[in-house]
Amino acid sequence: MRDHHVAEWTEDLRRFAAACRATRPLPERATLTLAQEWQCRIVGGALLAWMRENGPSFLQERTAMARLLEVDPDPATVFTSDVPGLVAAQEILGSDHERVVFLLEEEFADAAPRATDPRYDRHVHVWSRFLPELEPDFAAQARSRHAIPASSAYWQHGEGTMWAPNAGRGGDHLWRWDGRPPDLLEEAMGCPVPTTS
Repeated sequence: MRDHHVAEWTEDLRRFAAACRATRPLPERATLTLAQEWQCRIVGGALLAWMRENGPSFLQERTAMARLLEVDPDPATVFTSDVPGLVAAQEILGSDHERVVFLLEEEFADAAPRATDPRYDRHVHVWSRFLPELEPDFAAQARSRHAIPASSAYWQHGEGTMWAPNAGRGGDHLWRWDGRPPDLLEEAMGCPVPTTS
């Protein structure tokens, strides 16, 4: 059963999200550029995969560890993205999803409710977005491992989940964009490979 503090925290965040959307409404999907449309599709697919496949296992893991970590076993889910990703979230989840609140990455960073839950007692944070500029190390790795023509561009797609301090997973995927359907060049590029001893 969901703790009343989680419900209150979620409602505060939902009000904050509504104020953000009143100040900065999401565009209609039909007005997205071709690149944004593809990013909307990719992030939408990642969100659906999280909701159907990855998310339930993360939430089960958290539930199993809830008593030890002293966190609520039935947390709110906060999804953050960029504008194309929130357009996808709006279509997939709607504005009043019972369990998920979605915001731009920078909006959630400044949200008062986030500041009241630094230990993830009441929420898990899921993100999937395309970075506006490649991170320098990621760009260098992309160029050294996947040469592309000058007419193409690299895209860095970051996604992951945090469900407690130092408890989560994530990675960055490398895409190539040339005005046609984007190509996934490398999944989880730069992530350390698990080793066994």
